[in-house]
Amino acid sequence: MLKLTKQLKVVALLCVYTFLLEISVFLFKQEIGYEGSTLPQYNFFILVEFIFYAYFFKQIVRNVYLLKVINLFLLMFPVLWYIFSFYCFNILQWSSYAFVFGGTFIIFFALIYCYEKLTSDETTSLFNEGEFWIAIGLIVYYTCVVPYMGMFHYLTENYEKLAVKLKSLNLITNIIMYLLFAYAFLCKTIKTKKSYL
Repeated sequence: MLKLTKQLKVVALLCVYTFLLEISVFLFKQEIGYEGSTLPQYNFFILVEFIFYAYFFKQIVRNVYLLKVINLFLLMFPVLWYIFSFYCFNILQWSSYAFVFGGTFIIFFALIYCYEKLTSDETTSLFNEGEFWIAIGLIVYYTCVVPYMGMFHYLTENYEKLAVKLKSLNLITNIIMYLLFAYAFLCKTIKTKKSYL
């Protein structure tokens, strides 16, 4: 039986929401024949995604100062998302500022959490720590994708072929992140004989 911690359930819920979003976008385009922009759905997803990840890290970090930063992020990000999505950009355009801002903070939260785990006096195996693997997946994904998404408007306007080629980076790191998430959900059930991590 797969038992998930409260923190992993938050990520699992976000994964379900992500899956439903992707299915709805696919159905809108393929089955209904919708030809408009689906960017409003993805821009709204940015808001939900980063709030979920910040809440996830709020549950697992121990650093008091970082907890204050996370609480401030949870208060400020919705306001900044609104400003970025409706004033800096049109909701029908990719809100790259919101993505870069949120992604940068998620990288920061994940790095601090990993540092806490690696320098902790606890002798638990990281191979069986699902939260650790979620953090690693987020680091891999956002460190690769934040620069690309931050330059997305510039690349699509000036170097469209390069923008299309770099889109595969998003796909590859997305796959790696979700593979690490899958391991995070299953790692408690996997028996490891010896572990030095």
